[in-house]
Amino acid sequence: MGATTIQTKRDRGRSKRLVARHGVRERLKQMILEGQHKPGSKLIQQDLAKKFHVSQAVVREALLELQVCGLAEAIDNRGVFVSKLDTPKLLESYDVREVHEGLAARVCVERMTRAQIRALKDTADRIYALGQAGKLQQMASLDRELHRQLLQHSGNSMLMRLAENYWVLGKVIRVGRNSQTVRKEHLAILQAIEDNRPAEAEKLMRAHIRAGRKAVEKQIRSGKFVPKWVR
Repeated sequence: MGATTIQTKRDRGRSKRLVARHGVRERLKQMILEGQHKPGSKLIQQDLAKKFHVSQAVVREALLELQVCGLAEAIDNRGVFVSKLDTPKLLESYDVREVHEGLAARVCVERMTRAQIRALKDTADRIYALGQAGKLQQMASLDRELHRQLLQHSGNSMLMRLAENYWVLGKVIRVGRNSQTVRKEHLAILQAIEDNRPAEAEKLMRAHIRAGRKAVEKQIRSGKFVPKWVR
């Protein structure tokens, strides 16, 4: 057997393991966000390996990725547990989002097409309609999608990879912000992108995320904040 054949088999093995790890990670992420694994519950490698029909090594790697994005945490000599929604971490994630997504909005000025901008303006209107109807879960999910698409449209792969590290913690269901105000902020950001005003697009995006952070802080102070992950 030649060296090339051996290398090809190794590459196929790595590829299969990568696909398996990503699959386990995404399925676990969905189960946590849907409440099938509650905050504080233990994630047992052996049980998960049997459940997903993969090796414990694959599960271990998937759990490491969940720790990076804030959904799981390792406790010395005890194992890996589903993270609790810790408010200081949530607020820290807003600080990181402000910088990253502000930059993404700036870069989008050079990259987004008018059709893409129109599509996101329609999304902003749908977010507003869901908020008005009191459909907070659907509103939050669509709001998350709008921000995800802006990151994607920036074309900056580094920003997208960094976003994975805070994305889950950075988006929680919250009340207290006026739906009309949020819609105006979204549309203003998109208009600045369309009008070729990169500095203004970044400024508006950063102000938009700071406003979300302030809304969470206000609810924390009032004792009314009950964070829920956005699916």
